[in-house]
Amino acid sequence: MNLAPIADWEPGFPFRNLFLGARPWLTRNLIRSGPHDTKLQGSFQFDRDGYPLQVPVASPDSSEPQTVFTYLPNCREPGNYILLYDGEGDIDGVAATKVISRKPGRLKLKMSQNSQSYEGLVIKRSVLGNHIRNIRLVREYDETIDLNESPFLPEFLEFCRPFHCLRFMEWGQTNNSLEENWETRKRPTFYTMVGKSGDPEATYGPAPTPFEMKFSGGVSIELMVQLCNTLKTDPWFCIPHRATDDYIAKFARLVRETLDPGLKVYLEYSNEVWNWGFHQAGWMLRSPLAGAIVEMNGGNAWKDDKKLEGVGHPERIGALFRRTFSIWEREWSGNAQRRLTRVCAVQAAWFDASKRTIQWCLDHGGADAVSPASYVGPDNAIYEKWSAQGKDLTPEMVINDIKAVIQSLRSSGSLAQTIAFGKQHGLTYVAYEAGQHIQAKDQIELPYSPALAAAQTHPEMYDLYVELLRLNRDLGCTLLSHFNSVGRQGTRWGSWGAKASYDAPLKDSPKMRALLDCNVTRN
Repeated sequence: MNLAPIADWEPGFPFRNLFLGARPWLTRNLIRSGPHDTKLQGSFQFDRDGYPLQVPVASPDSSEPQTVFTYLPNCREPGNYILLYDGEGDIDGVAATKVISRKPGRLKLKMSQNSQSYEGLVIKRSVLGNHIRNIRLVREYDETIDLNESPFLPEFLEFCRPFHCLRFMEWGQTNNSLEENWETRKRPTFYTMVGKSGDPEATYGPAPTPFEMKFSGGVSIELMVQLCNTLKTDPWFCIPHRATDDYIAKFARLVRETLDPGLKVYLEYSNEVWNWGFHQAGWMLRSPLAGAIVEMNGGNAWKDDKKLEGVGHPERIGALFRRTFSIWEREWSGNAQRRLTRVCAVQAAWFDASKRTIQWCLDHGGADAVSPASYVGPDNAIYEKWSAQGKDLTPEMVINDIKAVIQSLRSSGSLAQTIAFGKQHGLTYVAYEAGQHIQAKDQIELPYSPALAAAQTHPEMYDLYVELLRLNRDLGCTLLSHFNSVGRQGTRWGSWGAKASYDAPLKDSPKMRALLDCNVTRN
């Protein structure tokens, strides 16, 4: 299972401590006049865990003293919450969050947890030398829980328990990652596990600010490992594309030293490095690092001698995969390496490019698994058909059209070719992502969109998923990672969640029922 991203508006929030879902600090005037966000984070100094060392502060860009505030998850249960903190200062609620009572180090809050309104907190005063830090925000009945020992919501653990492996691509903020150096990675004591992404090379726009760089990395690696140790479930890690050799080695070492020795690791470099919608693709094509590896092995990596524009992206991707694999192989030498599955993730729709990436890995140290995605969704002909139907399109029509696509994948196409090529060279087939890919064309609201939304919970969606899983079984898939866990259904950006929420009944969650019914029972 691919775990859904950490965001205050997402129903898949996994932590008891709501503050782990806080947004990066916003700023405002102490007297509450002026803009909603004055954007003066650069006027503050922050500790290593992201807490401001002093509030309020003066800013040369404002005549008013500045405070910090943040928004919090608003998809949990309404009721009373307890906010605990260390240090000296004053905290208040913003938006729908109301303070019921307060004393030093503890506030009792009333939170409506209505998805139509915001929840938030403001630090109005924080004393330099004993600044507010270590904020925890939990349901009233969880106040005495040891959050270090039990950080995860019980319903989240129950959701994850049946699955053999958890892929942390979204948790790690892998796409458009800012991560580079180990010393600045997200630590488990950082105040939020919400990450920031961006374009550090400023290729397409402004580079992230120093403040924004503090939030790179998403959820800490330690929490990922703790979750897998708790559930006895294998992790699937995606290494940030900009990570240094030192970062990759220390990542590998941390996992080797802390992961339950009975578990194995699926290892992937970045995510969809060929997908030009992500910064990692452009970075890969311009990367002197990737170019040097290809050239060192006798390949051509550059368009000309200026070495400004790269060529041969499949070989470049293979080189970057093997660099990651080789570092982990050194750190996981001997018996430990038997627990390591080196995943060569490739583009399902382009066999030639995938073959070249796989071949590079085979020729320069190897891999263990080939991994195209196994999505099923509409093609251009289906989109034209749906457009013609417009508002008369029904969910049954949608599902029947996608079922036909599944059948077409059985005998031909890039997916089957890629899997067969991998098997010829001793690689197993695992799907890094899979599931329905039903969304309106160009992700915009169209007259037929209601039918796409209704299809997600239609009883025949169960049958569609069974057919997709049967296809992958017949293709020899040994591990299929659904994208993704819990998420909103029927949005114009897609309906990726296996369930709409943790408490959504299974009878109303046909995708989840199919995944559970077709899952091989864990030992």
